[in-house]
Amino acid sequence: MHVLISGGTGLVGTKLTERLIEKGHSVTILTRNAKDKQNQSHIHYVTWLDGSKPENHLENVDAVVNLAGASISKPWTRSHKEAILKSRVEATQECIRIIRALEHTPSVFYSSSAIGYYGVSEEDTFTEHSKPINQYFLQTVSEQWESEASQVKDEVRLVIGRLGLVLDRNDGPLPLMALPYRFGVGGRIGNGRQWYSWIHVEDAANVIVFSLENEQCEGPFNITAPEPLRMRKFGQIIGETLHRPHWLPAPRFAMRLALGEMSDLIIKGQRVIPKRTEELGFSYRFPTLRKALKDIYS
Repeated sequence: MHVLISGGTGLVGTKLTERLIEKGHSVTILTRNAKDKQNQSHIHYVTWLDGSKPENHLENVDAVVNLAGASISKPWTRSHKEAILKSRVEATQECIRIIRALEHTPSVFYSSSAIGYYGVSEEDTFTEHSKPINQYFLQTVSEQWESEASQVKDEVRLVIGRLGLVLDRNDGPLPLMALPYRFGVGGRIGNGRQWYSWIHVEDAANVIVFSLENEQCEGPFNITAPEPLRMRKFGQIIGETLHRPHWLPAPRFAMRLALGEMSDLIIKGQRVIPKRTEELGFSYRFPTLRKALKDIYS
């Protein structure tokens, strides 16, 4: 396949590009400045979101993957919250415009979302069939993000990937979560009952490839490992993997004071099960947190 990717230089996008190339596909990455990038044999770069028409430089696109959006790992000031939402909505709108403008209509559009779509709970379990139970910032963002993507569902096979916490040694939430343990002061955050629904970055990329290659994949999919864990257990396994203690509690108010509203990422959560992903036969390389962290820190 020829796969067009927005957000192709981010954490998941980089790993996805590697996996697609390994499997013999070719990739074009939409970027804000293609002049700064060096085209390779199977990877090309095309400028977008500058008023130009990327479709004029694209031929025979089979799949479009939308991963673009401002980082949620920066402080959630009012202006950055606006950027988080606006960047996702505008990127999705532009991907749809490109799909409609292409002479050859792609067979599939993968649009990213997040498990924040479901809201937060310490007791409920969510599958792809679950409806949102409450609203907070990331729930609102995810809902609007998916609403934009659904505009094209009658024109192309639409896959919506609701990503959980993506684990990687150097990027994403894990370095920040592991930092206290490295200094020997890791421990429970808040009451420790909040759920973390996570996935190893390699499995995240593999699920996306799986969804592109399999015509049965359509609609929402939870891109999480089958083993969500409460924070206290999650932290305990980090400590054991790094050979550090798990002992010093961090109260919610301290996290809120230090990180502001962005602390919602670690003091709130949801128990998400990848029911449809498993039913369609996807095989995880890292189904358990111990296995995932052993690989990441090996």
